[in-house]
Amino acid sequence: MIEAKIYRGIEYVRISELPEDQKASIKNWLNMDVIIKIQTETVLMSDCILFKDYEFWFKKIFTNAVAAEETSPVKSEFKTKKKPVGGLAFD
Repeated sequence: MIEAKIYRGIEYVRISELPEDQKASIKNWLNMDVIIKIQTETVLMSDCILFKDYEFWFKKIFTNAVAAEETSPVKSEFKTKKKPVGGLAFD
């Protein structure tokens, strides 16, 4: 989880500054109503979300998804049974 940035009391994170795995995952989860724009003296940041929303997503959604991926066994799509040459296969 990355740390919040603060601008005029608003705790936020920029989606574009997230690690690639988080960036891809959060884009699938986000509702467009959650994205906010923050205008600083020098730039308009249009890809921000409140830190509380990011924190909720990270703790409840992202970490659970990553944990599920790490614990799920890899399933082979192909199963082959080798039969001995010139003989019968026993299961």
